[in-house]
Amino acid sequence: MTAYGYARVSTEEQSLQRQLDALSGRGVLQEHIYPERASGASERRPVLDHLLTDVLTAGDTLVITDLDRLSRRTARIILTLDDLASRGITVESLYENVDTSTADGLFSVTILGALAQRERDRIAERTRAGLEAARARGRHPGRPVAVTPEQYETVLMLRGLGKSYRQVAAATGVSASTVARICRDETPGHERYRHAAAQQATLKA
Repeated sequence: MTAYGYARVSTEEQSLQRQLDALSGRGVLQEHIYPERASGASERRPVLDHLLTDVLTAGDTLVITDLDRLSRRTARIILTLDDLASRGITVESLYENVDTSTADGLFSVTILGALAQRERDRIAERTRAGLEAARARGRHPGRPVAVTPEQYETVLMLRGLGKSYRQVAAATGVSASTVARICRDETPGHERYRHAAAQQATLKA
């Protein structure tokens, strides 16, 4: 059972030292700390992906200073924590005092998951309201976005965790062929989906 640390900053100008000191203070050995410079909004973080898929094994602990080191999006954080828990790996977030090996830590993660689901439900509700308002005025929005931003993000997340196309398709409701296109970068980028979904959600009478 080994403790591994992950530290991330978004730009070259930012310093990792505060996080590195905190991880060392927790007792994580220097050779077990994985630093990375990558935006939290980016889906491609090779150091974190390597740590999650190739290094951590059952009984290990992932130590971070803040949960947002994993991602800026709550949904992705929850998916990561769920995946690690299913593999027998615990997570400690030092500044938020979250430890998934304890009952209180699991409770905190459950609350985060509930908040994330609430936000997804609110987005879906606003989208439906916008579409209904448009139809009431006789307007017919263009072809619906085939993949929502959340689905697009989750597809990349699950594939990064080593899930098969079929497993990802079953978990997200996206066809396996679409999963394959997303992973081959043949599908339009995430920002395009975000923009299209936002347009539909903000249609006004």
